[in-house]
Amino acid sequence: MSETRKPFLIGSFLLGGLVLLVAGALLLSRESWFSKPSEYVVYFTGALDGLDVGADVTYRGVKIGSVREIRLSYDSQIKDVVMPVILRVDPQKAASQRDFDRVVKQLIKRGLRAQLQTPSLLTGKAIVALDMFPDQAGYVFSPSEVDLPSIPSVPSRIDQAANVLQELASSLREVPLRELIESANRTLQAIEKLSSSDDLHQGLSSLSATLANLDRLSRHLEQQLPGLLDSAQRSSGELNATLVEIRQAAASTRQTLEQANGLLVDGRQSIGPQSTLQYELGTTLQQLSRASKALQRTAETLEQQPQSLIFGKPQP
Repeated sequence: MSETRKPFLIGSFLLGGLVLLVAGALLLSRESWFSKPSEYVVYFTGALDGLDVGADVTYRGVKIGSVREIRLSYDSQIKDVVMPVILRVDPQKAASQRDFDRVVKQLIKRGLRAQLQTPSLLTGKAIVALDMFPDQAGYVFSPSEVDLPSIPSVPSRIDQAANVLQELASSLREVPLRELIESANRTLQAIEKLSSSDDLHQGLSSLSATLANLDRLSRHLEQQLPGLLDSAQRSSGELNATLVEIRQAAASTRQTLEQANGLLVDGRQSIGPQSTLQYELGTTLQQLSRASKALQRTAETLEQQPQSLIFGKPQP
């Protein structure tokens, strides 16, 4: 072999190796060269505690991508700062990008929403979970500042629980607990005085005013309770024992009031010391006294322990 051919062979060998190296790199990274990841934007209105770039994006528990970018924006319609989060879906999770985009668009119409979730309370790391929420419209920033398809967002479970607690607190503040307790005390004292009196004639006029006062109290409770019960059901999934006790006490008071009013009309006509009407009126007064005591105990419990609306009564 001549000395002049050696540099040529060496150069050819190096060039061939370089070509093989480039071909191998292209082969290994063909997904990055020949397929484009599917990207979407989700606008969140709540806090993004624990969410970082690179966090998982899941669909019903299956990881399909990651968070590529987190930004800040301002929505003039709701007058608040919103956070656009850009999601990148792994192209290997979809048969093709076009088919995947079409499926996502159809799922959004059926209720696909994005929600911030924290799978582990120990790490505190959050993920973006995609799931079906057909009953919730979701939030979409319009017009979008990012030229990507938008997926509506719904509040996180923590935000939803906080909203329910805030509604309960607002409803509780509207209930005049102090007035209820004072009214129940006055009514209870008047009823006990009447029920222990030998001459019921002297207490009929006082009883009429007391019944009217207690009737207003009962009606007020019946107007306030349905909203509180609905909020408690949304928060815990079952009726709260404290609210049920108030409703039962109010219903018992209502029935007793109707019975007492009927006896009161008859009582103005004739009440003898040994008459059946006097016995029935005395029995009705005792029932009214028990109902009033139940209302008083429940109202005092609500004022001293308002958290019982959510967590129930503490165990003794």
